[in-house]
Amino acid sequence: LKLALRRLAPAPRGVCVCVCAHLVAMTDSVYRKTPLPAKLNLNDRNTKAQLGAGAPETESNRGALEGVGCSSSTPAKQSQDDCNTVMRKELQEWLVTHDICGPPPTPEAEQRAMWQWIRDFHKEYNDDWFARNMPRLHQQFKPVFMAEMRAMKRALAAVAAPAPQGAAANLLDFDQALASGTAPTQT
Repeated sequence: LKLALRRLAPAPRGVCVCVCAHLVAMTDSVYRKTPLPAKLNLNDRNTKAQLGAGAPETESNRGALEGVGCSSSTPAKQSQDDCNTVMRKELQEWLVTHDICGPPPTPEAEQRAMWQWIRDFHKEYNDDWFARNMPRLHQQFKPVFMAEMRAMKRALAAVAAPAPQGAAANLLDFDQALASGTAPTQT
């Protein structure tokens, strides 16, 4: 600090004081580590891969507070989970507003419904933006949509499960009813 004052001696007094105050403020500040990597290659547009390529937080201990244990998941994982939760909620609301209570009947209808939902989710953007971002959106939104469709198909299969075998579960199975010894009655 004294060395800096000697170098600035010919400068006007007010400037010296300001610079000295700035130097003192800089020495008092403490660098706070973050979980982000030290450097990102800004020419590489895939920052997600760069963020994931760094040393795990538990190994590098970057961003860890003293006396506080590390969380079991990384901030990137938590952020992705939060995004998936938002997408799932929005999808369920979208299905209700469009009166879709079961999975679409054909794969084509399913794809059409998926793209309609993705477009409705991003309705604040224009068509040009949407067209440019379709591959990225497809990659992020399709797993959420397909998981919801699988859940709907499982629920439908559980409801449509075959009835327990009784005397004559289906009246058209007349031969089975006779074999069991009970004949269906006419009313």
